[in-house]
Amino acid sequence: MEGTENAASTAVQIQSQRAAGWPALAWLARCRPGSSVVHVIHGSRVEIAPDWFCEAVWDGPYDGGDFDRTDVIFGSGARIRGSRITFVSAGATVDRLQVMETGGGVWISNSLTCLLAATGAQPDPAYPHYFRDFSSIRLGLSRYAPLITTDAGAARLIYFHNLTWDGTRLYQDEKPFAVRHISRFHRYRSFLDGALQSIATNMSATTRQYPYRFLGTISSGYDSPAVAVLARGAGLDRVISFDQSKDGQPDSGLQIAAKLGLSVVEVPRDGWHQTPLAEIPFLAADAKGEDVYFSGAGAHLGGTILLTGFHGDKMWGKYTSALSSDVARGDQSGLSLTEYRLRAGFIHCPVPFIGVRQIRDINQLSRSHTLSRWDVKGDYTRPICRRIVEEAGIPRAWFGTQKKAASVLFFNGATFLAPDALAEYLAWLEAHAGAWLRAGVEPPVATPGRPESALRAAVARLTKIVERKSVNGVVGRVVRRVGAWAEREPLFRWVFPWAAERARAAYSPISVPD
Repeated sequence: MEGTENAASTAVQIQSQRAAGWPALAWLARCRPGSSVVHVIHGSRVEIAPDWFCEAVWDGPYDGGDFDRTDVIFGSGARIRGSRITFVSAGATVDRLQVMETGGGVWISNSLTCLLAATGAQPDPAYPHYFRDFSSIRLGLSRYAPLITTDAGAARLIYFHNLTWDGTRLYQDEKPFAVRHISRFHRYRSFLDGALQSIATNMSATTRQYPYRFLGTISSGYDSPAVAVLARGAGLDRVISFDQSKDGQPDSGLQIAAKLGLSVVEVPRDGWHQTPLAEIPFLAADAKGEDVYFSGAGAHLGGTILLTGFHGDKMWGKYTSALSSDVARGDQSGLSLTEYRLRAGFIHCPVPFIGVRQIRDINQLSRSHTLSRWDVKGDYTRPICRRIVEEAGIPRAWFGTQKKAASVLFFNGATFLAPDALAEYLAWLEAHAGAWLRAGVEPPVATPGRPESALRAAVARLTKIVERKSVNGVVGRVVRRVGAWAEREPLFRWVFPWAAERARAAYSPISVPD
């Protein structure tokens, strides 16, 4: 129905179109001023109802479709209420919405590469700071860089907040913020248990066309064992475990899973090397791609709600200092899953984000006398996690003894792109050399590897000494930081435009009715 002068007061309608071959959970919406029809193109597993669509789970009944009225939501979707439609983002900063305005209207998508394909926009090949811009979300919702530069204008990234279209314009809304009384351990534990139970009921609703099941993760750290214990009461019975950390140390949680009665699939951390160009969707998501190791578990992820412990370091860490409701993080881990999960067909639920805006209350709980029994010496202590896991019967020595991570650091010269991706990337750099020349600078030399220099060699030697002698304090931190610079791969700065250009092929062609 075409709009009139009263279009803004006319009920909004969704006109949906399934796109064959698209990533299963991707969607793209176009809103046009003066029209009451919102056109939505979507993948095969997006749920469509008369007044809403989603690829999401939340802490309420599925049939109500009230995911716009809660902050405990994972995935995304849109809900019509009268003359307005609200596009709802995840209640975690490991997913987002993205928006662009063009002559054809306003475009919103849960996939950045889909948005680029729809608008014909290309990131600037010569812009070296995409990683810095994406990474800024770790600073919090009020401090991140919201715009991604393209040749067709800026794409706006929307984390945590919602977007409402009133028939004329799109504006940003805060999510509902229900203050929970979680200052005592049993209340916080009850809140988490209840949220996960509600999500379990929602994800398995018989009216869903595509119901989900829980899939957990397990390691020898703090966060994933705590999540597994919490979710076990809501029906979790299966977890995946990566065999080692990025440093090659054993990091499997097999022993913990067995004690909890969970079936476990052990996945090689380096298993992603078996998938050609596995890096593409991860790098196209956040210009870092550190979660690519999840690609090795791809056969187990489809149709699941993937429960992870991302952001547990801040939510459950005793010494967290950023305690505002701005959702500041220590890093961007988990964010590079946001494009890949749409292809693999799973919804990402990082459990520590449940109630994230009350981090101050949770941190006070971590520091309270009532949890001192579960506090351990040193910086690596998370009393809330330790109490949850130990009260489930897991011995203290089995977990949380040493901080480890499975992240793949493409920005390091030693762990840069796999051979197939590297060959394609180097060819792309040569083909796009004109972008640097037009900017009046020399194009990068398409040869991987750090330039040898006396300074870099000296830093490398000093870093080895610091590690061997376990030097800590200010001197240790400074040397390690400079050492990280010395290991940095110069060509890493431009991987995002390459990956985004390559990833958008999954959304071609796109055809939206006029």
